[in-house]
Amino acid sequence: MSPDRAAEEEMLSLQSDLRAHFRHASYDTALDVASRLLDLATSHFGTSHPATASAYNNVGLMNKMLGRYEEARDAYHEALRVYGEVCGKDHASYAAALSNLGMLERGRAMEGEAAAADVPGGEAAAEDDDAAVAAPRASRILSAMERMRLNESAIEYLDEAYKIRLSELGGDHPHTVSSRSQLGSAMAASVIAERRGLMEGLIEAELRKLKRSRNVTDASGMEAYVPEAIARAASGASSRSKLARRRWEAAEEHLRGALDTAVENPRGEGVGPLIYLPVGGGGGKVGEVGGGGGREGLALPSRREGKEGMSKKEKKKLGKEKIRDKRRANATLGGRGGEADLDDDGGDDSGKLVAIRGVAARVTTLSAATAAQNLAVFLKNYSDWTRLSLLDETTTSDDDSWEKRRREGLELLDRTIREARHLYESALHVRSSILPPHHPDVIATKFSLAELLDSPVATTAATTTMMTGAAMSATSAGLDGERANRLREEILSAYNVEEKEDDGR
Repeated sequence: MSPDRAAEEEMLSLQSDLRAHFRHASYDTALDVASRLLDLATSHFGTSHPATASAYNNVGLMNKMLGRYEEARDAYHEALRVYGEVCGKDHASYAAALSNLGMLERGRAMEGEAAAADVPGGEAAAEDDDAAVAAPRASRILSAMERMRLNESAIEYLDEAYKIRLSELGGDHPHTVSSRSQLGSAMAASVIAERRGLMEGLIEAELRKLKRSRNVTDASGMEAYVPEAIARAASGASSRSKLARRRWEAAEEHLRGALDTAVENPRGEGVGPLIYLPVGGGGGKVGEVGGGGGREGLALPSRREGKEGMSKKEKKKLGKEKIRDKRRANATLGGRGGEADLDDDGGDDSGKLVAIRGVAARVTTLSAATAAQNLAVFLKNYSDWTRLSLLDETTTSDDDSWEKRRREGLELLDRTIREARHLYESALHVRSSILPPHHPDVIATKFSLAELLDSPVATTAATTTMMTGAAMSATSAGLDGERANRLREEILSAYNVEEKEDDGR
């Protein structure tokens, strides 16, 4: 065997080992293999070759997984440099390197936000093009300014990657869809970070106003007014910056556009869509009729084939088959209420099968699930701000327009929470059907969904007196504490965590 052939055979073997170690989360060993692969690629192909750039990319990813962010950034930048020299700065490989840098910056910012809030990290979103795996917690808490800088840097990288992919690969390519969704998430995160920073100052200002107007003399007496100050601050922060509003609207446009494209152009492994919302803590697997006291969401039979390359006649036939599948699925529900009990009106969900609505009913692939998750995260954040703003009662009920504005706000909150839940449930259905229970994407969706299902009710004494029927249900739309607890139990089970009582030792 020639030396060249031997070197290439060794690189193929190392690549196989690298994938195996990465799949089993053995990142230290994987980094050693990636470093050997980089040395071999550099000596065999030189410093300016796509194989060398790919090897740098692997080193960057493994360092990222180990929390060595500076080393990861250096390796990703080397991959970017080589791809730029060899392939050009308008090539898809260059865009992939940009995307990896963008997601590295975004991931660091997300971890910094989670660490600063001292809560479990991971509202999470799409990861590297290399793999969808969550990186470990940052070693120190980043300042608000550092997190803002990281978010802005991520937006720049992801925007450039999206533009290149849009031009080179087309708008319906999975990588383009991924970049667009990632960009939307980063843009939304920057607005949220800005609002949080603004909130701190506004809360202090509102507390000072309340202290003067209520004639409070001591700090302990102000505790009762903190919720009111937060509500007023949230209302003010939501309307301060026109630039922030434009960026928020652009983020939503990217997130919805990416999801629409993903469901219209299904690529890769897929499953049947979810038909109705899982309810409560019933047993069984996602996608099956559950046992016990609750229900799991019913799914249509799997459709793994995409529409690409199909004739109009074949597409029409496929559409008819899907309609028949749905009718058969509804017939399966006959003994449990069937199609007649599907709730599409936004009323009380108890005792009914709540149909998945909108684009969430068409999420069938991992690409679409990621886009759905990102949009759901966006909507959940929006609902949080809306809920806080609704608690602001600076304007009294004597104002003729107050009741109308408040009712409109409650209806908006209702729609937002419902859409977020439907998207989360559909994303979880697809991810749980294809990925193992311990996969970070499955865990992230369960965590976020449980948080949404446990959202506090957005009512005050004043709003309660004016709310009836659908308006009252709007405050608790989609909330299901029993299911939230079940999801948390599944997360603990996936990591083999056992809860033990304190025995006093």
